[in-house]
Amino acid sequence: MAHKRPTAANYNRPKPIDPIWYRQGCYLRIQCACGRRVVAPLGDFARSRRISFDTRIYELIARLRCSQCRRKPYADVSRNRSGN
Repeated sequence: MAHKRPTAANYNRPKPIDPIWYRQGCYLRIQCACGRRVVAPLGDFARSRRISFDTRIYELIARLRCSQCRRKPYADVSRNRSGN
């Protein structure tokens, strides 16, 4: 029987459970079906909207609405502006 090797945790990749303060240097990437796209530093986005830095990333994403059509956009957080 082969022994499975435990996988190491990846602390570099942002996780939805992380609070904003922990990933404030990462980028929030928002894309709506209407075509609107926004890429902004997570910390700047939260600060400009007076969102507590203790808020979890998944809570922030759940609250997002498109400023043009008011639909719920797709959003993620990445260490890089254009991708993972």
